[in-house]
Amino acid sequence: MFEKFAAILLAYFCICASAEVQTSRVFELLKSGAALTAVQVNEREQVLAKDSTKEEERIELLAYYASRPAAMELEAIKAARLRHILWLVQHDPKSGLGLFMVVNGAYRVNCRGDELADADGYRQVRELWVEQASRFLGDDQIQKQAVQAVEYCDPEKAESWLREKRNYRGLGELYATTVLGITGLSYQNNDPAGSDADLRAGAYAIRMRKMLEAATDRELLKSAAGTLLREGAILWSDGKLDWDYTSLGNALLDKVRPLQPGEAMLLTVPTHLPARGERPPVTLRVGGNVQAAKLARKVTARYPAEAKEKRVQGTVRMTALLGLDGKVLDLQLVSGPSELVNASLQAVRQWEYKPTLLNGKPAYIVTVIDVNYTISRY
Repeated sequence: MFEKFAAILLAYFCICASAEVQTSRVFELLKSGAALTAVQVNEREQVLAKDSTKEEERIELLAYYASRPAAMELEAIKAARLRHILWLVQHDPKSGLGLFMVVNGAYRVNCRGDELADADGYRQVRELWVEQASRFLGDDQIQKQAVQAVEYCDPEKAESWLREKRNYRGLGELYATTVLGITGLSYQNNDPAGSDADLRAGAYAIRMRKMLEAATDRELLKSAAGTLLREGAILWSDGKLDWDYTSLGNALLDKVRPLQPGEAMLLTVPTHLPARGERPPVTLRVGGNVQAAKLARKVTARYPAEAKEKRVQGTVRMTALLGLDGKVLDLQLVSGPSELVNASLQAVRQWEYKPTLLNGKPAYIVTVIDVNYTISRY
């Protein structure tokens, strides 16, 4: 028993001590990895053969293989990907060398639905995630990654983990993706890779749909409605779905609204079928300083007389949701002196920004806005 406990402690120490690559560097490595030549790939494989802890080389190789290089046979690509992914799960299930923190799926193994799907490889990855999830029951990040690794091929297993944690948001996402018949996520981003009509018609998906229709938990409903309508819109736009998901999605939204009338998600979720080839608007998180440069109309907050008399100073911080036209759709207070909050909200609700474009199309923006109050300024 002591030896087993010691082994677990040692494994956990190795995981926690892993030198996670910084997010900005991960993006650079993914880009450079996808552009590697065959000679460079061989060089990096040789480096790892000598020292398996070389993280940057492994990230580049994963990006290369996920790009489906034409110079390699499909089975060779699958085998190379699997080797690196198994190492990743074994040695860093918490952050995946930083890959788990970026919008990229180079580390994923789908069991069906696309040319890189690898059913045998998935089974090996699944068993390793089951082992890691059992070993580190108290680590929510590892539990989350385990769920994401198995949810499209083994939703029942993912459901059992989520229920143990009472993760109703995760359950909502799982039920929605199952009802949509999603086969997995893209190896390049977090878009659904495809939908399988047989999965949608399966007994498990039918049961999940009935559970959603009967659900009352607000977190589960909100998560399921948002996932169903957003992921469904992407699949429909890409021509990968022929089932009108909006009826169920909007029915779930109707159940959420009375429970969370001020929920910002309800303002951005696409409720109608998009045109084929027309992706729904995305929601981006932008830093306050960056977004401030796009401010087109600013209404100065009034300094409340009572607060000024009491010499109350400070900063009121808010999270803002900006619409496609740059106007403020929603404001949520983060922090600040209570005497200054209402004046800040009233002023900022009137602010307008230049629309933010992604690939030429307007996007919703979530950003932070600070309103500063200093006696000397007023």
